[in-house]
Amino acid sequence: MLNQIILISDGQSNRGPEPSRIAQLALNRNIRVNTIGIINSTQNESPVFELENIAEKGGGLCELTDLQNLSQTLSRVTVQSVYATIEEVVEQELKEMIDVNMEQIHPKGRDRIIEMIDKIGNEVLLKCLILLDVSGSMKNKMSIAKKSIFELLMFLGERSGENQIGVMVFPGRGTNYELLCDFTDDISTLKESIGHIDIGGTTPTGSAIEGAIKAFFKEEDK
Repeated sequence: MLNQIILISDGQSNRGPEPSRIAQLALNRNIRVNTIGIINSTQNESPVFELENIAEKGGGLCELTDLQNLSQTLSRVTVQSVYATIEEVVEQELKEMIDVNMEQIHPKGRDRIIEMIDKIGNEVLLKCLILLDVSGSMKNKMSIAKKSIFELLMFLGERSGENQIGVMVFPGRGTNYELLCDFTDDISTLKESIGHIDIGGTTPTGSAIEGAIKAFFKEEDK
C-alpha cells in the first residue's frame, strides 16, 4: 500500500506549526507529501518556496501550475509520486540483494525492472488524501479545483489496483481542517462530499498536514 498526501494551495501558511516540519513527520510514518501550487505571474515567491520545502521534507513532488492546467497536474503528480515511491523501494532492494543500483544493471535487465515497476504501479493499493486549501484567496479558483479533483477520480478509476481516496479541506468550519470524506473507493460519495465547500479564513497548512496524518491512522484529535 502506498500512502500519499496531495496538498493543493495557492498561498503561504499563516497560522499553526511550520508545515515542512510536519511533512517530515508524515514521511517518518511512510506517508509521502506532494504539493501543487496554483500560481500566477504576479505572485511573490514565498509560497512557492514553502510548497517546495514541504514536498522535499515530505519525500514527495512539487509542481507549480496555473489554474487552467490544474487537472493535468493533479493527475501527473499522483502517478509520478506512485512510481517514484516504487522505484525507490526497488532500488533499495537491489542494493541490499546484489549491491548495485539501476544504472549499473544491463539495459535489458533494467527494462524488465521498469516493466515490473509499471505493473506494480498499476496494481498496488493507493491510499491518497487530497488536502485542499479553501482559504479566502481560493474563492475564484474553487470550481476549477473541484472539477480537477473529479477528473483525477475518473483517471484513477482506470487503474487495476484499488484506490482509497479521501478529501480534507483547510481551514474547516470553526477548525483548522475538516475531513469532508474519509477514505473510500466510491466515486459518487467523493463527488457528493465536495459538492459544496465553504470558502474563507486563514491558511493553517501545518495543522492541516497534522490532520491528514491522523486521518491515515484514524487518530482522534486531542
